Parts: sequence; C-alpha cells; structure tokens
Amino acid sequence: MDETDPRRRFSGTASTYARYRPGYPPELGDWLVTQTAVRPGDRVADVGCGTGIFTRALAAHRLRVIGIDPNPDMLSEARAAGSGARYLRAEAAATGLASASVGLVTVAQAFHWLDLDGALAEFARVLRPGGRVAAIYNLRAQGAFMDAYDALLRRFSTQYGGVESRWQGTLDALRRHPATCDHQQWEGGNAQEFDYDGLHGRAWSSSYVFRGVLDRSGFDAALRALFDAHAQGGRVRFSYRSVALLFLVQGEGEEPRP
Repeated sequence: MDETDPRRRFSGTASTYARYRPGYPPELGDWLVTQTAVRPGDRVADVGCGTGIFTRALAAHRLRVIGIDPNPDMLSEARAAGSGARYLRAEAAATGLASASVGLVTVAQAFHWLDLDGALAEFARVLRPGGRVAAIYNLRAQGAFMDAYDALLRRFSTQYGGVESRWQGTLDALRRHPATCDHQQWEGGNAQEFDYDGLHGRAWSSSYVFRGVLDRSGFDAALRALFDAHAQGGRVRFSYRSVALLFLVQGEGEEPRP
C-alpha cells in the first residue's frame, strides 16, 4: 500500500479515528445553515466525510446528506454510526453526483488532501446556482499542553512536519484561488478532555502518528510523561479553534463573480 496516498492513509485506523476524533461546535452547523439558507430536506454533500463526524452533524439539521469518501474502512464506520445519511465511495474530483444537485458542499478536516483545482471544478458542477462550499477545520489551539504535544509530534513523527501549517495554508490558498469568492469565516472554541487512554487513542488516530512514528514504544513513553506533567484530576484538555471558511465557487467558462 502506498502510505502517501491520501485515499488509503486511514486504512487500519478507522475505528480509532471514529472513537477519538473531535466533533464540531453546534454553533458552526447553525451558522452554515443560516448563511447558506439550506432548509430541512435540502440535499447537501459532505466530501471527505471519513467516519461521518460532520455528516451526522449536518443530518441533525434534517438535511438530506450524502457523505463521500474514497476509503472503505472509514465509510464502514460512518454507516455503522447511523444518522440517516447516505454514503458513497467516490472522490472529491469525481463525486458521481448529478450536476446542480446539492445546495451545499462541506469538507471537514480534509481539504488539505484534495487537489484544489479538480475538487473546486467538481463542486462548481454539482452545486445549484448560489450554492456554497465550506472548508472546516479543528485547528489545535495554543497553550502549554498543546504546544508540548506539537513538539512531541515533531520529535517522533517523520510525517508530521507541522501539519497545522498545512491546514492553515489550505484555508489561505482557498481564499486566494481564482475560482472562489465572497468568503465568509466563522470561528469558535472546541475541546476534548482525555484520560491517558483517551489521549493515547487521540494521538494514534492521526495518520502521521500511525504511519510516521517509527519508535512506537519511545513515543508512548514520551506521551505518558507529557500526560503526567500536564494532567489535572487525571485528565488533560485538548483544545481547538474550530474554523469554517464559506465561499462561492465558479466553474470553468463562467463569468468572474465580483
């Protein structure tokens, strides 16, 4: 298996991902619904849906959600979790959806894996007129524990390389992309609280740990020491900034929008 292929990177980690990855603040979903004017029963697509974390959040708004992901292990977890969403095995640049069939496309914690040109062209095709795209991330917040965790990843993972900067860089690239316009942003706080087993699961749910840490026992020992140094009442707080970038996207041959 090519471990650099984003379509396969999470094979073998799907159950850990489903159990330990964070959700998103309810206010984020409320903001998207308000800003895009989608209504109960409208069809939306959650691309790169993984185990369906954000797909289920959209379905809670009584939207007809189609979760799309190329990885069968992730989709299996998504389907097992229920929620009424429909799931398809497909890719961002070839969703298999009909033209002008959805009112909103969301991509949560996955846009950095996509070819921007190919994905945006496909999103322009499947969106109804006036439909929008939302790029959504849980970006890790700063703080003593979170900064030390980042340093641990840099020390042990050959594949980490400041993934946080890639996430932020993707948001910046989307703002600059000539096919996008009318950008709006939402930001809010988010957090998980973990005992050591939970922190261990959260760490190993990341592909750059599962595939990029060669000294596994050394990493686990350092993670245990990090937990012991920062835990209060037997738990640590894993803090995020949840960010959503909402925008219009135009297809090839369309007149540029203001």
